[in-house]
Amino acid sequence: MVRVIYRQEDDVWVASSPQVPDWSVTAESFADAQKLAVDSVRFALDSGDVEVEHYVAPDEND
Repeated sequence: MVRVIYRQEDDVWVASSPQVPDWSVTAESFADAQKLAVDSVRFALDSGDVEVEHYVAPDEND
């Protein structure tokens, strides 16, 4: 199980994971970021059966 954390920065969504060092992706929408993150994590770990848990970081401005 890989935990992916999403945060919105300006007009893009950024995804990163504490379990995949030096890895991140960006996308214009949250849905695109999720799909890109799943595909990219599986590629980075060379494993097609990795499960991904999605978390959205709290807004730092709240």
